[in-house]
Amino acid sequence: MAKSNKSYLQSIFNFFLKSYKISSVNKSTLQETPLSIFKAYQLFIYIIYLLFIFCVVIFILTAYGPLQNLLPQSAYFKKSELIELMVKVDSLESNLLQKSKYIFVLDKIINGEVVDSFIQTQNDSTIIFNDITLTPSKEDSLLRHFVENEELYNIPADYTAENADLEDFVFFKPADGMISSFFDMKEQHWGIDIVANTNTSVKATLDGVVIFSDWSVSSGHTIIIQHVDNIISVYMHNASLTKKSNDFVKSGEVIGIMGNSGESSSDPHLHFELWQNGTPIDPLEYLDF
Repeated sequence: MAKSNKSYLQSIFNFFLKSYKISSVNKSTLQETPLSIFKAYQLFIYIIYLLFIFCVVIFILTAYGPLQNLLPQSAYFKKSELIELMVKVDSLESNLLQKSKYIFVLDKIINGEVVDSFIQTQNDSTIIFNDITLTPSKEDSLLRHFVENEELYNIPADYTAENADLEDFVFFKPADGMISSFFDMKEQHWGIDIVANTNTSVKATLDGVVIFSDWSVSSGHTIIIQHVDNIISVYMHNASLTKKSNDFVKSGEVIGIMGNSGESSSDPHLHFELWQNGTPIDPLEYLDF
């Protein structure tokens, strides 16, 4: 058996080392003219080289050439492309809204009307707090002491009407981002969920006084603000809070950092609620995102 295998290998070896000739024969004189002389292993190497070149060409045409459009796209690629389109659409909508506000104010100025507000410019609300010094200065400490003594438990109201409607208030967006969950009375979801970048600032929607600023097991770092006309705003699942109870806050002032705290939170977001006279209100009726 071993001898048979040895003779078989020897025959293969002799085949690759054997010389072959390609020649042409003249029909009239029967004279043979050699065209090429080669060995079998040379032909084998040449064929492998041609196959390699063929594979490289097919790969280039498939990966970077027109054949790429004929292949089915992966789900991940489609999802990433969809997210990119959503971000572009959101940016275009924000830009269009900004220009619409500008034209509206400009039209009022041309008509001779008094404009008592200015257009908010689109700024990035992401704030990195790693290198910020939190030690208050002497002037800041004196100002805080004065405000705490003079304005404690007082809610300033620039609007003096006795029965003001919510439409008369200008609500500040608590955070810049996308809505992931909407107000739903049937599901007892009393607010909206806002998704944004990590370390996005959470801001007060109106002037008011902080009536709760603490941790809860379900809602995590939560802050509640009392406003005029018995309006209450709630901000849940923060990573940290920058205000404490009895602090006075202005509209648009930073009160916390968006996070993922609390057992009822599955990803970083802000749960925002609006209440008036003990009744929940859909924030999207008075806020534009």
